[in-house]
Amino acid sequence: MSSCTDRTDDFDKWIHNINDICGPFLASPKAGRFSGSVEKVGGALDMSRVNIQGADLYRTPKEIQKSGVPDFFCVFQIVGCSLVEQVGNRSSLTPGDIVLVDSTLPFRFSYQDLSQQISLILPRHIIERILNLSKVELGVKIPAESHIARFATNLILEASLHENLGPEEGAAILDSLATLIKPSILRGIRNGDPYDKVFRSASEFVKNNIGEPGLNATMVASAIGTSVRSLHRAFACKTITLSEYVKTQRLEMCANYIKANKGRLNLTEVVYRYGFGSPSYFSTAFKGRFGMTPSDYKKRCAGN
Repeated sequence: MSSCTDRTDDFDKWIHNINDICGPFLASPKAGRFSGSVEKVGGALDMSRVNIQGADLYRTPKEIQKSGVPDFFCVFQIVGCSLVEQVGNRSSLTPGDIVLVDSTLPFRFSYQDLSQQISLILPRHIIERILNLSKVELGVKIPAESHIARFATNLILEASLHENLGPEEGAAILDSLATLIKPSILRGIRNGDPYDKVFRSASEFVKNNIGEPGLNATMVASAIGTSVRSLHRAFACKTITLSEYVKTQRLEMCANYIKANKGRLNLTEVVYRYGFGSPSYFSTAFKGRFGMTPSDYKKRCAGN
């Protein structure tokens, strides 16, 4: 953990520690005194306690490409104030507030005065499963005065005190947290959208049949009882094509599977388990999504 001083070399040490513990970030000092520290907490949970004063902490597309698995950060404001920005939303956080940010999109936190936060990584597959693929509000705070924020903050503060939490306990906490915050982060679905139900049904079918090599529009439309034309329109409303969605789901599931097994598996088995037609296509698509080859990602997971 870095020391809390106002020297430039300590700023460099702090951002180095941030990158070691939290993943790729950039930072810039603000006018005035800087101090910062970071430490991992919560045992098996991927969680850290961060103290910052006088700095901005952010991710650009370059850091996103380096970051690997596209998860979410659930950030709990514990002490002081901060500002967060993502996808055009800007929120001022005070003690007890919670915010969800997507690691696949640029975002920025700004800290003028001394601030303490607990940052917890919420795996994307948990968010998608519990929220049933609904769009979520990013960069919009869950206010401290809400019952949801109080329950969720108490849960995380308690978890942060236990360094002996095991994987099963950690998984239960992640599921509980995602369920708790669900009502507060769901974005309102447009009333009367005739294609929303089609999209949800199709998304669920894709997830449950991701290993099918021939997963295409005809198969999906027939399985959920709709026309191919309606299926394409449903995905167009979400600004994505069905084939892009299937490819993204396959890649993210592969990355999560490799990570869960700590890199100790055969990549050829992964390729066919998730419906990719060939190892070469999988390798090219994986590198395009995560900025590294499957072999490099496997080594990284084994090293961690």
